[in-house]
Amino acid sequence: MEQQAVEVRMGQTHLGFVDAAKGLGMLAIIWGHMDYLWSTSSVWFSSFKIAVFYVVVGLLKAYRYGERGQRDSCAQVMKKRWYSLVIPYGVFSALAILAHLAFLTIHGGSRLAALKGDVILTVTLRGVATLWFLPTLLIAELLFAAVRPEGWSAAKRILVCVLAPAILCVIGYFYQGMDIPGADRLWVQVVRNLFIVLAKSVSGFWFMLCGYLLYRRGKPQRLGRLPVLAVLLAVNLGLSLLSPDLDFNSFKLGAFAPVFYLNGVLGSVAVLELLRWLEARISLRPLIWCGRHSMFLMATHLPWQIAPELVMLGKRFYLAQTPTAPYFLMMLAEFAVLMLIEAALVWCKEKVKAAMTGRWGKERPICKAVKYL
Repeated sequence: MEQQAVEVRMGQTHLGFVDAAKGLGMLAIIWGHMDYLWSTSSVWFSSFKIAVFYVVVGLLKAYRYGERGQRDSCAQVMKKRWYSLVIPYGVFSALAILAHLAFLTIHGGSRLAALKGDVILTVTLRGVATLWFLPTLLIAELLFAAVRPEGWSAAKRILVCVLAPAILCVIGYFYQGMDIPGADRLWVQVVRNLFIVLAKSVSGFWFMLCGYLLYRRGKPQRLGRLPVLAVLLAVNLGLSLLSPDLDFNSFKLGAFAPVFYLNGVLGSVAVLELLRWLEARISLRPLIWCGRHSMFLMATHLPWQIAPELVMLGKRFYLAQTPTAPYFLMMLAEFAVLMLIEAALVWCKEKVKAAMTGRWGKERPICKAVKYL
């Protein structure tokens, strides 16, 4: 009955704790980009801040499709995601390139080389700065639609859930230790970028699959008791410290790669169930707001140089060598200013969208295009 009630609600409104999880993941990403000393907090957040977005998609698919499974073909998924992922990727990439060129004009640097590098990143779907996430999410969803996991037997589900991360860990191990000859050649850059995009997309698909199977076949909401959640998060923190040198954007999975996959699911489910528990007791409106605008926050705080500029400004007042209390106070101040800037940008964006929709209507292609920006 609870599953059916959730499925009904999914067709009518957002799930607050799901949006809050996306918001928390987004704030953790921003925090990590501003924490230039990579403190323990950033190490911990890195264990789930990316994975939670894919797990959330799997959760939503489990609730939305129910017993019938996903009937959408890859072409239908592509059509649905054209406005929500493809067009935003193109628009935000163009704006990010312009912001990068403006930054170099002010601070100095080769604009031609930067333009060439950004165009290569964009065309190969590697993405400028944080924009890499949009193509990997799209490809992961296409993979999910192609394999249709709802029809799998229990043995096949277990095999894929175990074998896929094992293969990815082996690939990541050899890739990290590989000395690629002619790394500055164009074709080498293109091949390397495409490889990284594919590896991250398959990883995203695996997280999505785990989220789908856990919330479709299991009952993670039974974990929603504070002592249990505290233990799960403590284990999540401990595992993250085993492999701190993680950079998923470059497909560097840390010293102990299996931890990344195991901890990504563990941390994501623990965060989701903690926020489900909190939603019944306190307001999560700030996190929900961040979750609903997570794509915009993702696409502006780093590619538009907002966060780097604030960090550079903060270093003029206090340049730390170790993460002490003054360092975190300065970082919190920078973080607060950044969120105020982002809130102002979101307000302006929503006003423009409302004006365009009011003038031309929701069905115009241009209005559909700006809906998800």
